[in-house]
Amino acid sequence: MWIEIVLFVFLAVCAVFDGFSRRVPLVVVWLGILTAVCLRINGVMGETDLMEVTLSLIPGAGFFLLGFLTREKVGYGDGWALLMIGLFVGAFRCFLILLVGLMAESAVAIVLLAVGKIKRDREIPFLPFLLLGMGVAVCF
Repeated sequence: MWIEIVLFVFLAVCAVFDGFSRRVPLVVVWLGILTAVCLRINGVMGETDLMEVTLSLIPGAGFFLLGFLTREKVGYGDGWALLMIGLFVGAFRCFLILLVGLMAESAVAIVLLAVGKIKRDREIPFLPFLLLGMGVAVCF
């Protein structure tokens, strides 16, 4: 449980920055990645299976590719954050957090578009929704 709390703190700091300034503090994300790697190497997170670690990096790598293909309409900071999440919680929970985050962001965007609060080209920060996904994933 304490590992989720550590991840929640890193993710909360990043979500606040992303929400207010539309920038992900990469220093915080890299510190989180370094923390996760150190915890995995020291065996604090149980057995470290190379295949599980590799699978847990797929969502982050996918977001890097998406950022490249969309000319950074999806920011690279989201990819870094998903790499950090994957290293902390593993592949299944990382995909769950991503799924909940995408669904929540889509629902909010649809509602905001429907009531005319935003236009189609408006950028919406993603990390607050990943934080929400993290809250849901802790329950599973």
